[in-house]
Amino acid sequence: MKPVVLLASALFLCLTAASTFAVDRNSRGVSFQSTKDGQLEIQVDGKKFAVLNHGKEWNKPFLFPVHAPNGKNVLRDIVPTKADAGSSKEGKDHFHHKGVWVSVDSVNDDRLNFWSEASRIECKGVEHSAGKNGSGQLTITNNWLEGDKPLLQEETTVTIHPSRLLTYHIELSAIDRDVTIYDTKEGFFAVRLAHTMREMEGGHIRNADGLKGAKDCWGKPSPWIDYYGDVDGATAGVTLMDHPGNFRESRYHVRSYGLFSISPFGPKKYSNGKESESPVTIRPGKEPFTLDYGLYIHDGDTETAKVADVYQQFLKVTGSQVFR
Repeated sequence: MKPVVLLASALFLCLTAASTFAVDRNSRGVSFQSTKDGQLEIQVDGKKFAVLNHGKEWNKPFLFPVHAPNGKNVLRDIVPTKADAGSSKEGKDHFHHKGVWVSVDSVNDDRLNFWSEASRIECKGVEHSAGKNGSGQLTITNNWLEGDKPLLQEETTVTIHPSRLLTYHIELSAIDRDVTIYDTKEGFFAVRLAHTMREMEGGHIRNADGLKGAKDCWGKPSPWIDYYGDVDGATAGVTLMDHPGNFRESRYHVRSYGLFSISPFGPKKYSNGKESESPVTIRPGKEPFTLDYGLYIHDGDTETAKVADVYQQFLKVTGSQVFR
């Protein structure tokens, strides 16, 4: 074959390979697709990762289901209603534990309870876009209602990385009067885990400081806690991560029956009265009150999933240079 033909053939092959690589690369990463019932499906590499449920039929928006890389749903596989409420052994307890959500109780002197859905968090809008390095971003705008009147506006930005690391940047703004969140253990960024992952079913709880089990990890601050166990014959886990830039260290409300949450609002409750109550007041016309958290969905146990390394990635992608 003549040199010119060889060169042309080589160039064609290189361009074809480059074009194929570009197509494959563009098909990877995080994408979004509306579902038939009006919810929003989040996909990683073209496969369903999670669904954002945000319709008017719900008293708050939440993610459900959420899948580990192995395809297993790491959340409780039912979303109970009040009528379905039952025992923790059956997994039908606490109907308000829906997927992955944000809420809290003990708001204002009336102790409005958004945690138990006695008060409603109404989704007003959802926007999604492509981010850097294959990531995707959700911006969720909610009104926290006192009756029918907005009390707080929440704007939560969720950045979803192809590794299934999610960062939550949560902003709360008072509408027209002071809003106070009193000392409570019921909050704030929460997950209800799959029935078989629970510690009471043989699951495992580990924190960044080496503590193990719900009894030793509950109520204590830590950069992260990992909760993992069996789902349909495979090991999967969920990690919650605190951010060192938050106004104070958060504590973990982690239970053997599958509730797993992180909150800065209960120093007295979480310390069993050893620390003083320290309410947080959000004032209208001021800068939003902000909190940042991480959520990591993974295969395997804490070591296999390299949770400690992923926490450092969480700090990096959120721009934090503070290491505890």
